[in-house]
Amino acid sequence: MEVKRININDLTPGMLVADNVYNSANQLIVPRDVVLTDKAITRMRFHSISSARVYVSDENASPKPASAAAGKEAREVSFFEKLRGTEEFIAFNQDFEKSIPVFEQKLTAMLKGSADPDNDTLTGMVDDMFHSCRTGIQLFNLLHCMRNFDDVTFSHSINVSLICGVLGTWLGRDKAEIEVLMQCGIYHDVGKLLIPKAILDKPGKLSPEEYALIKTHTTQGYNVLKDRKLPREVKLAAMMHHERCDGSGYPMGLKGNQIEECAKILAIADVYEAMTSPRVYRKALCPFEVIHLFEVDGLSLFDPVYLLPFMENITQSYVGNQVRLSDGTIGQIIFINKLAYSRPVIKMNGDEYVDLSKESGRTIMEIL
Repeated sequence: MEVKRININDLTPGMLVADNVYNSANQLIVPRDVVLTDKAITRMRFHSISSARVYVSDENASPKPASAAAGKEAREVSFFEKLRGTEEFIAFNQDFEKSIPVFEQKLTAMLKGSADPDNDTLTGMVDDMFHSCRTGIQLFNLLHCMRNFDDVTFSHSINVSLICGVLGTWLGRDKAEIEVLMQCGIYHDVGKLLIPKAILDKPGKLSPEEYALIKTHTTQGYNVLKDRKLPREVKLAAMMHHERCDGSGYPMGLKGNQIEECAKILAIADVYEAMTSPRVYRKALCPFEVIHLFEVDGLSLFDPVYLLPFMENITQSYVGNQVRLSDGTIGQIIFINKLAYSRPVIKMNGDEYVDLSKESGRTIMEIL
């Protein structure tokens, strides 16, 4: 059987790993001879791993069973699908849809000219959506319902800006600091507007040269913003939002305190939003799946000062919600384990209680 190195964007569930996959700190991420799953591929992305050697065969190239299973899960009615019918979501969605063409027009105009961005308009639109929600978790729930916009760059930036606002609130920041964090979200991916759209939207395999070009969006974004009338933190966050505390990020491989504080906060919001949004290679992940990845790998990649409050607030907000577990059973979250946020205590039918922190075989797959 032939072995080939495959770009991360072209790995699919069902492929068989031919060599151990390590991160930049020489930690084993995926062992040899393991069949790839959505979670394994997501974990590799989490560690900025760009490729892996896999066995190539017709069966591996077209993992139909995994695709079929994903389609079945996507048809299941969830809590978020029900939320789409509420008046609150309809109003929020309308405001969100109106903002996307404005963002496109204003940011494109900035790139084409030397004028400063229309920051008042862009910040004002996001701020209005942010304050239309009663709580941070309501905003998260509404964002989970909106995952099908054609232009990922603009919708992603708005989502990240809103999440930065919520995280800033949970961290106890004042109004001015929260506004700067939200501006970091607005402008963090502006460099992607300088990457050819054919590469950003390419459905097939990216070449090493194309992948390297996409990674330049951080430096290109900083160069666009550096002479504009924007806060210093916003400019540095555009450069540093893919840096990681263990030095495994890019473009400079910075570590710990070398990374700007706003960039550390933005990085958490950026990764969470991307992982809970659907991509061509996977469905949107359940919030508890993402929290699990943060627990397993995130404390070395992200600053715990910001990551731990994020995880605690997200999970505490779901106490009382019904969830579907990995074995298909349904229960209600009644208690969050502070040493294992992604594995709470679940009340099942009758008087049965399940502490997921003591069970390795069951996990939360969906919020109902």
